Amino acid sequence: MSAPAPEPFGIVMVSLHTSPLAQPGQGDAGGLNVYVRHLAIRLAATGHRVWVLTRRDRAGQRAEDLPVPAAAGAARATVLPVPAGPAGPVAKEDLPRWVDDFAAAAPGVLAAAGGCQGEDCRWIVHSHYWLSGLAGLAVSRSLRAPLVHTMHTMAAVKNARDRRSAEPEEREAAEQQIASAADLLVANTPAEREELVDHYGADADRITVIPPGVDTTVFTEHGPVRWPGRPAPLNVLFAGRIQGHKGPQVLLRALGLLRRRHGGPPPLALHLTGAASGRHELDLDAIVAQEGLGDVVSTSGPVSAPDLAAAFRAAHVVAVPSFSESFGLVALEAQACGTPVLAHRVGGLVHAVADGVTGRLVDSLDPADWADAFEAVLADPAAWRALGPAAARRARGFSWDAMADRMTRAYAAL
Repeated sequence: MSAPAPEPFGIVMVSLHTSPLAQPGQGDAGGLNVYVRHLAIRLAATGHRVWVLTRRDRAGQRAEDLPVPAAAGAARATVLPVPAGPAGPVAKEDLPRWVDDFAAAAPGVLAAAGGCQGEDCRWIVHSHYWLSGLAGLAVSRSLRAPLVHTMHTMAAVKNARDRRSAEPEEREAAEQQIASAADLLVANTPAEREELVDHYGADADRITVIPPGVDTTVFTEHGPVRWPGRPAPLNVLFAGRIQGHKGPQVLLRALGLLRRRHGGPPPLALHLTGAASGRHELDLDAIVAQEGLGDVVSTSGPVSAPDLAAAFRAAHVVAVPSFSESFGLVALEAQACGTPVLAHRVGGLVHAVADGVTGRLVDSLDPADWADAFEAVLADPAAWRALGPAAARRARGFSWDAMADRMTRAYAAL
């Protein structure tokens, strides 16, 4: 017999550097935005009052409700812009200077929005990413509430796996502080739990593993099929921010090797959907020109979730060559559409993709290994397609509702 559901909370999500309203794949928006958006909506749908605090990034920005299902009644999840720094875009690298201002302004913004007051409040503060974690420490003290934190990515892990990462010492020190001070750390996978212990000495008893979900009302096998690029016997899709850490350059170098092996255009097409991210933008056009791939590579900007699902259904392979991933929501969303995934054997991708069952894992980021992986798919496309139904079944096992239920119980345990 299951335990009764906990009483409702006032839940303050802190997502300082990016809003759950932002378009994934553009700027600093990605899997974290999808995670915060769906978690906030599902928590509100089960009766909790949710506020998401994010930095005000344009003049005149106002509070905005997320689309909580009508069946939830009066439940709401509201995104509150907090003034900190200029009311306009700020590079993520420059945001640390505004963390203190954000933390100082947040309680007043929350109170003005009607946040509960007094001794009867049952507050939980849940911060996401290190900048939010620093602000969350101050907000939780102000509200006298427990702090829950999800890292999403970690500087120590990125620096260990990607020699070009160069995440600053300031970030590693902040993550160490958060890992030591948070009342609860939420990891997406057992691998992330081990990384928190190994890299930051986090107390294993203060870490809970709660995997994210997938929106199977959008990402499903059934629906429109639209390939956004040049069609080929093998359509390969990359979806995400265009930055070195996500690895699109690995795919281009692999295709260059295939071109040389075949003595001409390889029998596949690669489409990359996303926008440049970070100060050191990746020059994909230069690599395409250098490798002579103009006839097999196409690009487009970020698209809505339904359009992305249509592209996933049209793809034969969704490639995820990231240097590290705490989970890899793109891999899960692609599988939900019945498309097998070719992913780097690293971090959360090992848990998102069942090797040989819902896709295949590539042991390294050596372009030669990825060229070999594409050759294997081309050699037996029927065997690759046969992984699709298992991919869809696996994705259905990850639910935002189940995640929100587990998260609520973790909050209640505090």
